[in-house]
Amino acid sequence: MKTAIYSRFSTDRQTDSSIADQVRVCTEYAERQGWKVAARFEDQGISGAALGNRPGVLKLREAALARRFDVVLVTDLSRLSRSNGDLSTLIDRLVNKGIRVIGCQDGFDSDRKGHKLQAGLSGIIGEAFREMIKDRTYTALESRARNKRATGGRAYGYRDGRVDQVEAAIAREIFERFAAGASTRSIAADLNQRNISSPGASWDRSIRRASGWMGSGIRVIALNPRYKGEVIWNQSEWRKDPDSGKRQRIVRPRSEWIIHIDESLRIVSNGLWDRAQQRMRPDLAEAHRSGGKPKYLLSGILKCDVCGSHYVGISKAMYGCSSHVNGAACTNGVRVNREKVERILVDPIKDDLLTPARVQRMAAEGQAYYAERVRTMQTRATEMPRELQELDARIVRLRERLKQGDPDMAADEIQAAIDRAEVKRRELEAQQPNAIQSAKVFSMLPKAAALYRQQIAEGLDGDARAALKARVFLRDWFGGKIRLVPDAAGGLMAHWEINQAALLKAVGVLSDT
Repeated sequence: MKTAIYSRFSTDRQTDSSIADQVRVCTEYAERQGWKVAARFEDQGISGAALGNRPGVLKLREAALARRFDVVLVTDLSRLSRSNGDLSTLIDRLVNKGIRVIGCQDGFDSDRKGHKLQAGLSGIIGEAFREMIKDRTYTALESRARNKRATGGRAYGYRDGRVDQVEAAIAREIFERFAAGASTRSIAADLNQRNISSPGASWDRSIRRASGWMGSGIRVIALNPRYKGEVIWNQSEWRKDPDSGKRQRIVRPRSEWIIHIDESLRIVSNGLWDRAQQRMRPDLAEAHRSGGKPKYLLSGILKCDVCGSHYVGISKAMYGCSSHVNGAACTNGVRVNREKVERILVDPIKDDLLTPARVQRMAAEGQAYYAERVRTMQTRATEMPRELQELDARIVRLRERLKQGDPDMAADEIQAAIDRAEVKRRELEAQQPNAIQSAKVFSMLPKAAALYRQQIAEGLDGDARAALKARVFLRDWFGGKIRLVPDAAGGLMAHWEINQAALLKAVGVLSDT
């Protein structure tokens, strides 16, 4: 019997030893049963509130659906999830695939009658416990804030609730230089040139490899009232999406803020703070008016291959790496002429792919294909139910042989036969359309192509609104991004993967799945 172990801890009060303890308990349980531990999955320092942000449990689910083991062991069900809905759904999916779930310490066993009731109760209790901890934490922090005590949070220039004199000197320099007229980008570039460690120098750079000061980081410091000794608590809250697990910052009403002055935290004078804000507010107003939306046709599509940041419009004439421009946090200083790169990359789409003759041929071919597909589906529709029933019966018989044992066939051979039958079943199900797409959809292609041609042409001529609309189609066409790789000659090589189905997707013939 192949077994997988899943373990998780979520708070700073639990450590790696908590994972080790869970693994030990589950391993000992497996040894007592004579089972082999085939895989281990874990999530460290991650809440059990949602599945979407937990890579360990997602890998467990993927491996379980592929039947790489027969049993999942946890110390108790709260390790799998503290969300009632997520826990019940996850266990149902595992059980449906023939995977047994066992809680070594809470006595849960999905093979027992009434296991759904126990899982439901465990999920309700876990969810209530999580909400209780959240409420208690909030109440404790609120009490500390009202008593003018530290409530946590890390800002550059402070360490362990006190002023860090080394970082404070840099923070003061930032305020002084900005108030005197220096731009946030020039300040960031100078700090990087002097090798001054940035606030994010120790962050995980798995998403963006560039590290260093950036203009946006300078702006965050210049807007933080803590540097003048003003402490604000309850200004915002973070909410998690129940599906993805991603956090979103929600600003609370100002009436709920708790504010006090702590002179021991002051790094800049009120006068210096005010001068910096006088310069900062027009910048913020301008950003607000523009809506923070990219203006140019390829903004958000061009990517620097050195650091992973976007190439953005740094002027009306040029694109450049945002991390390099915004503080020299990236070594790639190669810029490209905006009009030239847009014409090279986009003109062939506008002048070839989206021409009326090409689109008419595409529509005609699509209509013929779908007409043939409909005929094939109608023929297969009468055969599929019988084939699916036969496969279901075969899978049931094989699982019974696997459970009871078969002197003429080894267990791994039976399992391989089950896997093949399930693959075949999924293939048949995939051939059954939820709804037969009408060939009439292709009549929309010429009109859609003409619209995109117009939007691209207007975007090339500088119309920001048209560029915003055309960019959605272009992002799909270029496979999501265009990598710009610096070469030895001081230029850039563009790499992308063409998605020729982008126009079909745009009119709804194809979906993301």
